[in-house]
Amino acid sequence: MRSDGEHLLGTAPAGGPCQRPVAEQILTGDFQGNVFLGEITLCQTGDTCTPSRSFPVMLVYNVEERALGGVVKLEDDCESPALPKNRMLVLRATDQGAALTPPVAAPAPEQRQAQAAPPPPPSGGAAQVAAQRRLEPVDVAATLKLGQSLLAQSPIAASQQFQLVLAQEKEKNNAWALTGMGVAHYLRKQHPEALRFLEQARSVGSGAARAEAFFWTACVKRTAQESRLAQEALRRALAEGWSPPEGNVLVERELQQFSNEGALYEAQLKQARGRKRVQGRESQGAGSASP
Repeated sequence: MRSDGEHLLGTAPAGGPCQRPVAEQILTGDFQGNVFLGEITLCQTGDTCTPSRSFPVMLVYNVEERALGGVVKLEDDCESPALPKNRMLVLRATDQGAALTPPVAAPAPEQRQAQAAPPPPPSGGAAQVAAQRRLEPVDVAATLKLGQSLLAQSPIAASQQFQLVLAQEKEKNNAWALTGMGVAHYLRKQHPEALRFLEQARSVGSGAARAEAFFWTACVKRTAQESRLAQEALRRALAEGWSPPEGNVLVERELQQFSNEGALYEAQLKQARGRKRVQGRESQGAGSASP
């Protein structure tokens, strides 16, 4: 591990549980207080799993144990040789003064008890709860605005902002942040993860936030060539009052993709473009810099 101020980089040596042919940088991100927000690259196993992929992570630093820990959300039905079954990633110092390093090799039998990993967290997201306790309060509106403006340039950086919002105790079900996370995964072609966040946003959101989640669900389904489900999601978005925000590059790009499908979405697009979103306190949606 090496750091530059709040920025942290981690490199895995050749070999290890992922059998890397050469040393590779696998961890990058920044600290926000005692919480690390970033991205980790891991190998995966499973019939339909991507062999190696990068995942956003939120890790909590434990000062007493000098360790970083948190759960990594792999693809559905996938496992990683680098993680235990509970998918809890723990990076910690092995002796006083050492840098944090991942456990890439199994310890000798006589060392196992001394180097045993911390017990798995209880159900309910212990890492997230710990993050909520340690993370400094954020300006939710400003953080959402920054995340939305970053989506078009850097979905990973955008997701870090949305994670900051969701880590706040009172904002753990913030529909705009959940939708932002869904869009960030969608832009990175991680559709199962995108749909999970968007489904959660639809279940907890109302009004404009719920409509926004339905619109992006339609985009994911269209990309997956599930036209019937895309049409239904777009219809629901319009029924909830969705309209395209002015000057939103991502939304305009998606509307053009719908148009490219020919007459399939023609009536719905005509209805959407006939509306004008009212400017106000509501977020202007993913990809917009307007709160």
